Amino acid sequence: MGFFPDLPAAEPEPHAPHQPWEPPQAEFPGIVPIQTLILGRTDRVAVAVTGMSAFAEGFEIFVTAHIRPPGPAGEADPDPGAARRPFRFGLLLADGSKVIGEHRGRPGHGPDSGAEPHGPALRAYLGGVGPRARFSRWWAWPLPPAGPLEFVCEWLAFGIGETRAVVDAGLILAAAGRSTRLWPENGA
Repeated sequence: MGFFPDLPAAEPEPHAPHQPWEPPQAEFPGIVPIQTLILGRTDRVAVAVTGMSAFAEGFEIFVTAHIRPPGPAGEADPDPGAARRPFRFGLLLADGSKVIGEHRGRPGHGPDSGAEPHGPALRAYLGGVGPRARFSRWWAWPLPPAGPLEFVCEWLAFGIGETRAVVDAGLILAAAGRSTRLWPENGA
């Protein structure tokens, strides 16, 4: 007898064709060689782009926030719910286009299922919140045009007004060229 009990048979999931504006499931990314890009910092919180990976059709952005614990024993946290308050994130592309981040699963956010976005898209698709940290992965589609790419954030609950950090989009484009297609995305 093995350590783990037998699992019930998995029910097949309905197959929906992959759309190019969605994160790929049949590709390993090229890693974008960047250092941590601080987006905002106060005496209570620090927010940064901590990594990026690029695929043939788009790229992922890893955003991490660390929240400073209250001071000496007995000092109360001035706003224990601040980590769950809205965090705004967006991109300014080299051609002047603005892309404002959307959170999947909220009514009125993100494209309709199967509907191609009308322009560049940015959406959070993985993440978590704890008492002293917040992390999120954002999917950006399509690949950015060559030139400067600005990351823009705002987290008013922590006193971070609109702040920006810049990276050369050429790093993302080069990493996309290093991605590895595993098999055809739609199982063909």
